[in-house]
Amino acid sequence: MPQTDFPSVLEIKDPLHGYVHLSELEKSILDLRLTQRLRGIKSPSGVHLVYPGADISSLGLLLGTMNVTQLFFEYLDAELDEIIRARLAAMLFGLAIGPWSNVMEEYLTVRGLDRTKVAKLIVTNSQVGDIIKKSTLSKSEVIELLDKGVLLKGLRIDLLHTPINPILIDRLERDAYFAGVEYAQVEYRRLFTETRIAKNKVAFYRGSLFTLESYLSAGTTMFEAVYYHKTVRAGELLQLRILDEAGAHIFPSPEKETEDFLKCDDLTITDILLRVPSDAPQEFQNAGELFGDLRKRYLPKMASLRAISDAEFLEKISTPDGLFSVEREIAEGCDIDPSNVYVDFPDRPSVSYYPGKLPIDDIVLFERGTKGYEFWPLTEMSEIARSFTRRLKPVRVYTTRGYRAKVKKVADSLLESVDYPGSP
Repeated sequence: MPQTDFPSVLEIKDPLHGYVHLSELEKSILDLRLTQRLRGIKSPSGVHLVYPGADISSLGLLLGTMNVTQLFFEYLDAELDEIIRARLAAMLFGLAIGPWSNVMEEYLTVRGLDRTKVAKLIVTNSQVGDIIKKSTLSKSEVIELLDKGVLLKGLRIDLLHTPINPILIDRLERDAYFAGVEYAQVEYRRLFTETRIAKNKVAFYRGSLFTLESYLSAGTTMFEAVYYHKTVRAGELLQLRILDEAGAHIFPSPEKETEDFLKCDDLTITDILLRVPSDAPQEFQNAGELFGDLRKRYLPKMASLRAISDAEFLEKISTPDGLFSVEREIAEGCDIDPSNVYVDFPDRPSVSYYPGKLPIDDIVLFERGTKGYEFWPLTEMSEIARSFTRRLKPVRVYTTRGYRAKVKKVADSLLESVDYPGSP
């Protein structure tokens, strides 16, 4: 049931949700520079390369996720205090991004700083912590929300990983709206209406399974058409390569210089990379040249694609060393520098969403029978959900201009050797 006593002190108009209300605590955080910088961060960072209208502000995403999170908890019959905690957790996760948003998230995650850790740094090392101390919450309570999730009816709901996910729902709807595509029509209010907490899991009414499946299908379609679009990913891979080359020269360390990191937006990176000193280290100069290619839209071109199910190979490329070793093997086969080869796969932090990213095994279906409530695993009742458990990933190989034919031949041979035609 929607709450009518939310302590609103400010309303902001959102194109998707109408007026989004903020409390005094949230308004104080919103007014900080570290929050306002989100206006200058595109999220996802590469989607505008294909869909020009998708120049999506991370600040809009922050407000949208707070609003949908509130609705989610209201439909789960949460108390006002629980809703306030959930909204604050959603806000902090929204703040815990850097310039180039999803690309920066991968860069930091492979170096041991995932979004939860960055959000905790914001609480402990920034003005946000001072604001929280003046509220009814303590820093330690807020850190527990980020670490363990929001406690509701005996279940800790982790907003980054709960399978019926308010952050993902706003992400899908917002990206589809601004990209001008019709792939993410999610009846999220009905989705929330049919959701319960039972057996220490998120439970969904079996009679409305089609609503849940449409939510799963919307995510899958947005993945295929938007988030894993070959050109979107080409731009994001180039951004990743720039950060790998010279990240330490481009932005401050979130761990050591949290406040300075939280001043950075996309324009900060642009300014730095446009003015690389002539006497700068070679890797910094390389990053500047790659950024020049990105601005001219001289993106890597896809040379090879194959759906791979081999668990050992997929595990190998999921690590930075393993990924580089495959790129180097392809480059050596073509007698070119490894910097000209990019291997991409879905299960990485810079891909905004991919099927299987959220633990749908944590969802059970329920129905009330003559002897009380009955429960079924979702994957036993839904072919769509079951398809998410199949290990078959589209692996792509990109290369720079001039090497496409060479790379295609070597990459095709390598990927075919991993999964022979017709292999399960």
